[in-house]
Amino acid sequence: MFKLLLILKYLRRKLAPLFAASAVMLCTAMVIIVMSVMGGFLENFRASAHALTGDLVIEGPLQGFTGYEELVAEIEALPEIVAAAPMLRAVGLVNFRDTAKPVQLQGVDFKKLEQIVGYKKTLLWNNDQLREHVGDPQSELGRAFVAKMTRDFPIDPGPDAPGGVPVLGLPEAVMGVEVYPFQRRNDQGDYELNRSRAGERLPVTVIPLTESGTVGALEPVRREILITNEIKSGLYDIDASAVVLPFTTLQTMLNMQPRTGFTDFDPNTGRGGEETQVPGRANQVVVKVAAGVYLLDARDRVQSLIDAQWKDRSLAFPPLARTWEEVHQNILGAVENEKGLVTFLFGIIGLVAVVMVATTFYMIVLEKTRDIGVLRAIGASRGGIMGLFVGYGLAIGVVGSLLGLAIAVAIVTNLNEIQSLLNTWFGWQMWDPKTYFFDRIPDTVNYTEALRVVAGAILSSVIGALIPAWIAGRLKPVDALRYE
Repeated sequence: MFKLLLILKYLRRKLAPLFAASAVMLCTAMVIIVMSVMGGFLENFRASAHALTGDLVIEGPLQGFTGYEELVAEIEALPEIVAAAPMLRAVGLVNFRDTAKPVQLQGVDFKKLEQIVGYKKTLLWNNDQLREHVGDPQSELGRAFVAKMTRDFPIDPGPDAPGGVPVLGLPEAVMGVEVYPFQRRNDQGDYELNRSRAGERLPVTVIPLTESGTVGALEPVRREILITNEIKSGLYDIDASAVVLPFTTLQTMLNMQPRTGFTDFDPNTGRGGEETQVPGRANQVVVKVAAGVYLLDARDRVQSLIDAQWKDRSLAFPPLARTWEEVHQNILGAVENEKGLVTFLFGIIGLVAVVMVATTFYMIVLEKTRDIGVLRAIGASRGGIMGLFVGYGLAIGVVGSLLGLAIAVAIVTNLNEIQSLLNTWFGWQMWDPKTYFFDRIPDTVNYTEALRVVAGAILSSVIGALIPAWIAGRLKPVDALRYE
């Protein structure tokens, strides 16, 4: 009981313990704020990377592989899988009038893609904005847009799509908002509608590859597409390079579509052998895994299915199944390392709390030497004296770390509002939304990590009190009473 009474007395009547508690409080708040903001960045990157990737991606050679229809059917038959769809990726060239830009073309089944990844949540412009941007709703383009933007799926797989009239007879596509090299953002980080390419016809050029991966005698293919919306995923690699168009459109442009051919065809004479069906090719399959299924287990199950199907094929390397985290491991790994490094550096700075507690307690031991002598003279044990100062350190750690947690939560959850006030009062922005792809500063606290920091701060305070406590416990009653 005497230890608790003395601890409360020292906390109330001494400034030095308050300075030590303040150091613990500030260090705790600092580390939690840094971890929350950097962790928020990491979660934003993860969400953006997952947005258009799917749970699993099966990647084959660039020239594609046959038998993708059977592969998709077998994958969808697995109990771990919800849906799967073939995809195509190819390097292409888009022309904006007199400006050309290399892009990453993606051929997808839009309805299947919505089922697998929910691509529509990444579309930047809503229906009203698109109608406004198109201009005259009575024009041919305006009427077609008004009709399309009121449907569930505004993007059809080209002119032959059932159930609707294609806009100007062109394949419809969406592209990353940063693909257009002259797009701008305002001070709030919002993109300018008047610079959107939605509603514009753009020529796209690709170079088809043979099944062996060579260009051969194939000529570049150029085709016009109509941009019906723009993607803002938040991942620069996608937003600055992706042009997503119907699977069948890109498949035809790459000469990978199912078609009729001839055995032993001679291009010089135009003669060949028997008529045969050339199967279509795809170079990717995107997969959605059922809820609650461990991704690595699903990946291994899909890979074993692929290996069994490719066992008797001449393809040297069968398609490889990877999780979305493995696909984006370079960017995610870099951000995780940055978070770890910054947290470590601020954790080192946080050791000032240990030094502050140790210094404060050492001064208290010197100041209270006679009190310690009295306590020892009336029967207090060395362990009891040590316990008094360790408990003192524990009390300072608990008070300081909990106050630090409260301050950190208040700051992190109101970071954007704080920035707005600073901008209004002083014209200063700590976060420029025009520079970053995320419009807002991450403002959520990971309470599991925060509680670990609190526990670490309490432990640090106890460690800081151990040496002074040991010194106090070693004092002899006679020496302590004679101390001046």
